[in-house]
Amino acid sequence: VGIMERIIYADYLRVIGILWVIGVHLSLSYVSFHPAFSHLWFQGIISSSLTRAGVLLFIMVSGMLLLDRDEPLSKVPQRLKRVLVPFYFWLFYYFMKDVLIDHQLFNVHSTETFLIELYNAIIDPTKISIEFWYIYMIVAFYLMLPLLYQMIKHVSEKEIEYFLVIWFVVLLLNFFRFRIYIINYMNLFVGPLGYFILGYYLNKKDSKYTRSKKFGLLLFILGLVILILSFYIPALLTGHTENSYILVGNVDPGSCLKMAGLFIIFKNIDFKTVFGKYSEKINSSVIKFAGYTYGIYLIVNIPLDLIKDYGYFNLQISPFINIPIIILISVTASIIILWIMNKIPVLRKFTGMKN
Repeated sequence: VGIMERIIYADYLRVIGILWVIGVHLSLSYVSFHPAFSHLWFQGIISSSLTRAGVLLFIMVSGMLLLDRDEPLSKVPQRLKRVLVPFYFWLFYYFMKDVLIDHQLFNVHSTETFLIELYNAIIDPTKISIEFWYIYMIVAFYLMLPLLYQMIKHVSEKEIEYFLVIWFVVLLLNFFRFRIYIINYMNLFVGPLGYFILGYYLNKKDSKYTRSKKFGLLLFILGLVILILSFYIPALLTGHTENSYILVGNVDPGSCLKMAGLFIIFKNIDFKTVFGKYSEKINSSVIKFAGYTYGIYLIVNIPLDLIKDYGYFNLQISPFINIPIIILISVTASIIILWIMNKIPVLRKFTGMKN
């Protein structure tokens, strides 16, 4: 795809997504390590809320790009292969590292237990790394994509809005723990599917709201405030850090508003004018970086673990200083590893990069 036809803001969102995925895990360490209401705890909840839900950007960008082009059934195996081949390669690497070096996650003392534990890691990869839930979720989307594409193609904008409204209402009811029996059967509407369709919708929709960076910023700030309060209020009520409102899977209204806002802001940035004469250079660097994001997602734990093991992740330093430095180091290390692998034919298919 040429740079002109390319939806450049999708690449920017992918890059932000990967930086936030790393940032939120580091930020949450501050929240769980420091006593509630200490100054580093407050900084931790602000930095967690800022970096929260990076994965949602991947989902929204995927929805925006994939629901907009023909998705025949014949393309499904190829898509699955692109996601799963590198994923299983790295899953096996982390599994072996644990079995041979760390001995923390798996209980292996014979061939039989080795196979049982490997099977457990494959059916539930979150045992190895919590953010691996995303991989199986995207696989589920790819399996449904030919169907979703046909559905989206044949519905009106009004009908998409109808779906999104129901989805958001169910999201709110779930978030506030309303145990209404019908919700059990509305769960089709909940969760990542809504973000997939929301990304497509926001990209297509042309209204004064989706054209307004100010409206985007308003949504972003509103979402951010809800996220900060969902740390703060439960802590206030219980007297200690209470993570139950910080849901894995990001199906909370704060994340939803924040990400929709960010999406609208970036949709309306003209990157040519922002960077002036450097725009070509910066845009092509962002496109290159975006090509590495899936690979970074899979391997960034390697440098992060080293940084933590050697005590370079110091929770006494403000997260606003500490976390950007660690992200910079771990992302640079990941890109170097992937770049080298990409030069070696036998390892190329495990980088998660399009070649």
